[in-house]
Amino acid sequence: MTTVQLTKYGYSGQLSLLSPGPYGNDIGLLYFDVYFQTQQIVRFKIYDPKNERWEVPFTNQLPTATSKPNILDYDVKFTANPFGFTVVRIATGEILFNSSPSTGCPTNGLIFEDYYLELSTSFTVSNPNLYGLGERAAPLRLNNSMTYTLFAKDQGTASTENINLYGSHPFYMQLLPNGNANGVFMLNSNAMDVVLQPNSLTYKIVGGIIDLFIFTGPTPVSVVQQYAQLIGNPHIPPYWSLGWHQCRWGYHTVEQTEQVVANYSKYGIPLETMWNDIDYMDAYKDFTVDPVNFPQTLMFNFVNSLHENHQHYIMIVDPGIHNEEGYAPYDDLMTLGSFITTDQGQPLIGKVWPGSTIFPDFLDQKAWDFWQQQLQNYHDMVPFDGVWIDMNEVSNFCDGDCSDSNSKSGKMMSMFGSFDPNNPPYLPGGVSLDQHTINLTAVQNGNISVYNSHSLYGYTEGMATVDAVHQILGTRTTVISRSTFPGTGSHNGHWLGDNESSYNDLYLSIPGMLNMNIFGIPLVGADICGFNKDSNSDLCGRWMQLGNFYPFSRNHNSFNSIPQEPYVWGQAVIDVSINAINLKYTLLPYYYTLFYLANTQGLPVMRPLFMEYPTDANTYAIDTQFLVGPSLLVSPVLTANTTTVTAYFPTDTWYDFFTGSPVAQVGKSQVLPAPFDVINVHIRGGSILALQPTQSYVPGEGEIPITTHVARTLPFTINVALDSTGSAQGQLFLDDGISLDTIENGQYTVIDLQAYYDSTLGQYAFESSVSFAGSYLSNATISTVVIFGVSEPVSNVYVDGTPSTAYTYTAEYQSLSINNLVQSITSTNLITWN
Repeated sequence: MTTVQLTKYGYSGQLSLLSPGPYGNDIGLLYFDVYFQTQQIVRFKIYDPKNERWEVPFTNQLPTATSKPNILDYDVKFTANPFGFTVVRIATGEILFNSSPSTGCPTNGLIFEDYYLELSTSFTVSNPNLYGLGERAAPLRLNNSMTYTLFAKDQGTASTENINLYGSHPFYMQLLPNGNANGVFMLNSNAMDVVLQPNSLTYKIVGGIIDLFIFTGPTPVSVVQQYAQLIGNPHIPPYWSLGWHQCRWGYHTVEQTEQVVANYSKYGIPLETMWNDIDYMDAYKDFTVDPVNFPQTLMFNFVNSLHENHQHYIMIVDPGIHNEEGYAPYDDLMTLGSFITTDQGQPLIGKVWPGSTIFPDFLDQKAWDFWQQQLQNYHDMVPFDGVWIDMNEVSNFCDGDCSDSNSKSGKMMSMFGSFDPNNPPYLPGGVSLDQHTINLTAVQNGNISVYNSHSLYGYTEGMATVDAVHQILGTRTTVISRSTFPGTGSHNGHWLGDNESSYNDLYLSIPGMLNMNIFGIPLVGADICGFNKDSNSDLCGRWMQLGNFYPFSRNHNSFNSIPQEPYVWGQAVIDVSINAINLKYTLLPYYYTLFYLANTQGLPVMRPLFMEYPTDANTYAIDTQFLVGPSLLVSPVLTANTTTVTAYFPTDTWYDFFTGSPVAQVGKSQVLPAPFDVINVHIRGGSILALQPTQSYVPGEGEIPITTHVARTLPFTINVALDSTGSAQGQLFLDDGISLDTIENGQYTVIDLQAYYDSTLGQYAFESSVSFAGSYLSNATISTVVIFGVSEPVSNVYVDGTPSTAYTYTAEYQSLSINNLVQSITSTNLITWN
């Protein structure tokens, strides 16, 4: 470091090369800026002042700092020779990031070359608890002696633990033994390896700049919130998207698709949304229907019949546009010229399901216009409600460029000279970067190399798709994408890709889902019952139980496998499936409120146990259980032919969600009964959940099983789980479930729920009151209030000051149920008991 000076926003300085790095073309002079971005967020930017290098667009939602906050939770220190920096938590002196090489931890200092960047941090605690660095199928806690590759790739999840998958998320969280947490985000879209050793972490990146953000927490939840503040808080999906979805690659006709919907009704299983995979297309071409097997008139009528029943329809769309003159989308895209090109300006040719393809360039606004027009044209034929975007890493059936004129052997590389971007001198993952994707010599938006932008493709396609469908429908939509990048969650959701029908993949779906919530993508789920290979009744029944706790719940598999709709396995699985979906619909007010809190406060919807119990070392590696929000503990069966489950209960007050029975032994693991029709769920003391129970709903003559349209109109049951002090609290968010910008437009209501012991009056109380009264009004009522943790028999119950005899006390479970209420959910309500 040759100079450093204080600025209005932090520091700026210059760096001079000490010695060359391993791969040549070192940058001799570097500038750096340190931005005190917020009280809890500090940014380090290291760049070449003489040459403009690739920097990631879109993701950073924070304005560039021009001044310092009045209060800082961190301090920044430098070492000059060799250059390094340290970020320290002021309150405790804990080192959150330390890039200075030291004899105790022999890492390299900063290396900054044309096509290779290296930066390390050393840890003060050996084998620290680290989480993140996705996407991959792997246990939740990272291995401290492993290299993690980050580069979006079409790579199935089965039997590929720790391999880089569809998205790139260069974010990790560190949890210290005292419960304090911090986060680190490298804003860089180039391929990279992150090398973990017991005492260090090293980034090895093949391009771009160093753009590093450090989040001070200090709690794990606040780290996620601070990260969301940077990349964008998650969106609120439409209410219906949280319902039950069915799909298969292998519904070969519209009649077959209709029969699946009919079978759901026949067996009394709720179905919210029906999907079609690529079967519906004419020769696998986007924005078409097969005129023989999916004729447009039948498709139009089929989707309208779903809408008449308040059900929904989603279809798959791949980015590859078949190059066939006379095929309107291809002609339109060629006319606009907004497609990915070779570095010689010709269309980059790939090969996907329809054969030879070109790819829209979503870094070009004209491609967004093209995409909207194609989706509009298709919606005129088939009035879909959401879009499933797949194959968008971008996936390619031949490695690199599939055209003869631009083959690997004869390609021109004028943008790079003799440098091969598909095989840079340092190769993350050790596999050619164009494997299963397009040539990284390709170009976007005239001058952006795919070498730099590759991992952004699915993210930008997601933004374009959501924008298009919002304009087409005028309402919120559901877009589920395979490839993701930081910021995806503020626009759309994700499913975990091509898993396998195995108990191992059933388990791996939990850390996959939890990681996506850490990455700010809470609308997430896995293919329930598995995508590849054959499922079976035991596995599918257990997956139905677990999968209906995913925020996004969809059964989906391949035509190469046997059918696995829940009704094919016999009555036992049918019953399990009905109960599981009914439980999800009962819990939807809670889930939807969690999405409101995610959208307004950046809070995660699904949480690992350590996030709520960061000082409990027993939770640090648990990824076979999880929390829904802060309040529900789910302990699913994850092994074959098992009728028990081992569950850990952190030291707290816990109740069986279904009976209210208190958990006697906490701070330890217990073996719980788990017969085939049971999934163990517990509610945390201190929580209040507003629920809309659906189990008792009976459809009328000719009506289908329950949908979210009906579920959200049912009377509320309020579950109150008292903590050790007799207190509890919760919240309920209400809007119409579909309109755009309800938060911005004030079209919603928030209701605060609380319970407490009034020592002056010697009585307990439950109150509900409106804390925000917007223009949305609900006419729903509260029919029942259930209180868990009432240790003594109850003598008196008062509802808004009036004595009530409509209550039941169950001594066995220490629960009090106050029944036959007709209280408006949007009124102030007071119930007391002693």
